[in-house]
Amino acid sequence: MAYRDLEIIVDGVEAPWVPAYQAFLLTALDALGAQDWELGVTLTTDAAIRGLNRRWRHKDEATDVLSFEAEPEDEPGAPPRPGRDRGCYGDLVISLETLAVNGPVFGVEPQEELQRVSLHGLMHLMGWDHATNDASEPMLVRQEAVLAPLLTRLF
Repeated sequence: MAYRDLEIIVDGVEAPWVPAYQAFLLTALDALGAQDWELGVTLTTDAAIRGLNRRWRHKDEATDVLSFEAEPEDEPGAPPRPGRDRGCYGDLVISLETLAVNGPVFGVEPQEELQRVSLHGLMHLMGWDHATNDASEPMLVRQEAVLAPLLTRLF
């Protein structure tokens, strides 16, 4: 039996398109092969993500996405959960303000950038990593291959 829990929190921003975003996340988890997940996503402001970035990464600046890994909790009698490569456990915090700035810088609409950084964060929660931001990094190659057929209009 799979354990699946997805919670989206909207904090200090407008996001009436959350149902479409939730559908994207569920499709992305499936495309990544996540059989099991416990995921929280907070859509927030630059001020809020800057505070988290300062506290946890010692960087006093806003960023687009932060990923916080969590180990699945042990539940008496529960079946074992898949490992990181087949499960996704943790939280993503995404600044919609930074996405609005970064989208045009990268030549994409903010909604495409939201989908890209969300997928990127999910992959980190599943254990993927990259040493640089070079497009040839295996994680980034996989990210773009998974993302291309999933892109959808959110707002």
